[in-house]
Amino acid sequence: MAQSDRIIAVERWFVRQGLPHFIDDYSAARDILTRTLPILTLIFVLEMFNGLNLEWVWWANLAALVGSFAILVGAWATINASRRRPPMARPDSVGPVEVGVFVLVPALLPLIFGGQWASALATMAANAGLLILIYLVTSYGLIPMTRWAGGRMLTQFADIFDLLVRTLPLLLIFSTFLFINAEVWQMSAALEGGFFWAILALFLVFGTLFIVSRLPREMRELSSFQNAGEIADLIGGTPAEGLTVTGGDGSRPLRRRQWGNVGLVLLFSQGVQVIVVAVLIGIFFVGFGALAVGPNVIATWAQAEPNFLVQFEIGSQTVFITEELLKVSSFLAMFSGFYFAVNAVTDATFRGEFYEDVVSPVRRAFAVRVVYLRALDEGAAHS
Repeated sequence: MAQSDRIIAVERWFVRQGLPHFIDDYSAARDILTRTLPILTLIFVLEMFNGLNLEWVWWANLAALVGSFAILVGAWATINASRRRPPMARPDSVGPVEVGVFVLVPALLPLIFGGQWASALATMAANAGLLILIYLVTSYGLIPMTRWAGGRMLTQFADIFDLLVRTLPLLLIFSTFLFINAEVWQMSAALEGGFFWAILALFLVFGTLFIVSRLPREMRELSSFQNAGEIADLIGGTPAEGLTVTGGDGSRPLRRRQWGNVGLVLLFSQGVQVIVVAVLIGIFFVGFGALAVGPNVIATWAQAEPNFLVQFEIGSQTVFITEELLKVSSFLAMFSGFYFAVNAVTDATFRGEFYEDVVSPVRRAFAVRVVYLRALDEGAAHS
């Protein structure tokens, strides 16, 4: 494989890892919006129907439809004329002018044909929102990242016994004490509707903020290598392994968007692990509580009559699933997930057991980036 082909393979590998911004000179206009131009063009043309007015007779709507199409085509031809291209040519790239036309021109049609302000504002907001969504999803590799995270979650559940053995002893000693604490049951039973969900959301928000606050330090450590041998070991099995490099240093600092891209991957990766752990803890407490905590005990702890949701027989014993049990289990699952996320970053035991699994793919990507940039530097020097 030629050196240029290997570089392209590395860039595709970056995309599969959810790190498209590691590609040198990654451009939103060239690499994101321009690639989606066919679907954007289809939407742009179909929005000629915004000129229709249901209060008009059919022939007036037909005239409005023809006029709307003429306005859209005229706007397209005007842009091409300003760029000295044929009137109906497809744009070479999507820049500010093309974005402005896509957002504003279809929104003008309801105003021109009937003064429909609500429809105009809705069209403008929808088009702007669509462009933002396309940019975020494509720019930060959310689709490959989600695909990777889904595969990782399946792997975690496939290795559920190993995860249980490693996770539960570290967390259950602490959280089980809270589970059999009457005050926890009273507090959970007293929280209704939105207040209960707001408490659970607090753990999610503060856990996320803590992880984000640690990202600069983590990325400095992940992007530092002791020697060339360490880099060579890390890139084994990746497309960068075949790159021929004799020059360049590959030590360019991360740009703002690259920093955000890596941070999002780290946050997303650890989030998958935290979700799996929290689900396991929640399932454990639901099962444990259903078997060990009867209705009389729940009524005493919660100081309220339990709300029975499900009951079934196991042998001679009746097992109850109550609303109070689900609330306490959910609370402890979120609390344990928060506790796990914090300790996975700060505690040596947790870090060795869990966090290295999260950061090792990112560290490999940093090593691949070093070799990739060296290859680009060497190619530029020879050109």
